[in-house]
Amino acid sequence: MPAKAKQQPKYARLEAEVRRERLILATIESVGEVGYSATTVREICRRAEVSPGLLRFHFAGKAELIFHAYERLLKDFISGLLEVVRDENIDPRARLVAFVEACFDPNRHPEDRLSMMLAFWSELRQHPKIRGPAAEMFVSYRAELVEVIEEVAKVEGNADEVDASLVAISLTSLVDGLWLERCVNPQGFSLVDAKLACYGLLDGFLFCGTNEQWLQVRGAGRNI
Repeated sequence: MPAKAKQQPKYARLEAEVRRERLILATIESVGEVGYSATTVREICRRAEVSPGLLRFHFAGKAELIFHAYERLLKDFISGLLEVVRDENIDPRARLVAFVEACFDPNRHPEDRLSMMLAFWSELRQHPKIRGPAAEMFVSYRAELVEVIEEVAKVEGNADEVDASLVAISLTSLVDGLWLERCVNPQGFSLVDAKLACYGLLDGFLFCGTNEQWLQVRGAGRNI
């Protein structure tokens, strides 16, 4: 009988997982602080306090590590939003409101973490390995938002007139654009303004600008 392969001790597996996690977090931190080009293997390892050889043990190289770091950021960002979209304990309209509120909740999305997302976004066009999986995650996340929008349209009796896919694309693109603008110019507008812009978009698509509840929210929250 062939000899049994030696099993890696549990503590060794744990140590390997810890090192891998430290490398991912060090990459996120470095890209956010010094940018992609200055995030070298040496810089990542310095921050993670591991040797370059250990980085190559866990990842094929910098490109693969960058992918896993961006994937981590994106999953953290999307998972929190999906949590509120999937909450079946509240009605569809309330879920849309909760989605908008969650998008601009500084406790969920610290601005320094979103600045790191911006640094990764700038690299997407040059790195298909990152861009492809990222696009798949966004498509999946948007599809769940489409379902909620369709439910709202049914409740309002205008399902035949609402293109839920277009509403979802418009809303998620607006959210991305607003965060991009805040990363560049944090003083340009408040998070309240950002949320009101999203409510205005949803109101226009779903209620033709006539929804009293959201009109009141906008009127109360916007000081001109």
